[in-house]
Amino acid sequence: MPLYRVRHYVGPLWPPTLEAYDYMRALSRRDWAWEGLRRIPAYQDDAKALLTNAQVSTQLESGAIFTRMHGRSPRAEAWALRSFC
Repeated sequence: MPLYRVRHYVGPLWPPTLEAYDYMRALSRRDWAWEGLRRIPAYQDDAKALLTNAQVSTQLESGAIFTRMHGRSPRAEAWALRSFC
């Protein structure tokens, strides 16, 4: 497994206060899993690579980005995520 180094960081000062994590008290198991997954550098690299294959991306009212892919995504499936065609 390769070691990942932080290439750059843009965000709040680190470490955050404990109060910054208060929102996590109300998370479902699925949301807890997503909070962990989205922080893995290898996952971030795969997600960025998939953006080049995206057919259409739309920002939803919630602020989330919905992306329609051309077909199945083996990289997403490697992370146990579903590709909806």
